[in-house]
This record gives sequence, structure tokens and C-alpha cells, in this order.
Amino acid sequence: MTKYLIGFAAAAALTLALAAVGTARDKEDDAKAQKEVLEVAKAVEKGKSDKDLATMAKDIKDKKNLELDSLMKVYKNKNKGGIGFGEKPAADSGIESKIQALQRSDRGPSAATLKKEGKDIIKLAYLNIAMAEIAKPHFNKPMEGKNKKDWDKWLDDQKKAAKDLIDAVKKEDGKAVAKAAKEMQNACTECHSVFRK
Repeated sequence: MTKYLIGFAAAAALTLALAAVGTARDKEDDAKAQKEVLEVAKAVEKGKSDKDLATMAKDIKDKKNLELDSLMKVYKNKNKGGIGFGEKPAADSGIESKIQALQRSDRGPSAATLKKEGKDIIKLAYLNIAMAEIAKPHFNKPMEGKNKKDWDKWLDDQKKAAKDLIDAVKKEDGKAVAKAAKEMQNACTECHSVFRK
């Protein structure tokens, strides 16, 4: 009986050790992924061409071997592995939750809110443009009658909505901000409903 207990204890310890190594590796991959996404977002902010962004995106997939799931974690709340929203993000803030908040009412955020958060919302839009480019080379296979053309169209819709969001913030037009945020999320939701179930 003692032999079995020792064996069981050793197996349990090994399982826990492997789980800890796996978790550490996941966190390392997530940190690398965040760094890459933020690099592409900075390139967007600097006005790099779509061709340059596409090259960066291809390198992220082919040379750096980062999975789309790790890259997309940037959208989560900070306390769930995302980057959070704003220059000094709160633990319960996130890119996805901010996109949802921007479209809560048809009027959108007030001019005062846009004055206060405008720069951060524009950075959020840059990140969405970056993620649209980063996702393009990750197309895997057709699903439910949809193919690479549909994948790219939804990502282009996401980019267009993000650009519309930048324009709306600069004009301090809350209604247009809400509309752009909704279109940005719709592009993501439609794509996910087919390709990321």
C-alpha cells in the first residue's frame, strides 16, 4: 500500500510540475504576443503602409511562430491577460470591454469623455488595425461555406471601422464613435461566428 501511495504522490508532483511549466510557457508566449501586437500598433500609428504591416504580420506567424489565440488575448481585461485600456489601465479594463462601452448608447460618449479619453481610444483603434493585419495570414481553412476572401473582408471591415473611429474621436462626434465601435465589433463577431467557434 505504501508503494502505491509513494507512486501516486510522485505522479501528482510530476503532474503539478508539468502544469506549472506549461503555465509559465503560456505566460511567456502571451507576453511575446502582446509585444508583437504593440509593435504593429506603433507602426500603424507612425503611418506605415499596408504592405509594411502585412510583412510584419507574416513574420509574426512564420518566423516568430505565434498563435492567433495568444495574439488575440490583448483584447481581454488586464486581470485576464490582456493589455487593458488606457495609459495606466485598471485591472478590470480591456480593449474588448471598452469597444462595447463605446457603443452602449446611440449617442455614444460625451464630448467631455472624448476630450479626456480621446488619445487612448485612438490607440485602441490603432491596435484594431494592427490586429486585422496580424490575423490575415492566420487563415486556416474554409468553414461553413466561407473562405479566405470572407476572412479578409471581415478583417478589412474591422480596419475601416477602426479608421472611422479615429476620425469620429478627432471630431468629438459621440454618435459616430458609437457607430464605428459597433461596426468594428460586428466585423469581429461575424468572423468569429464562422471561424472561431
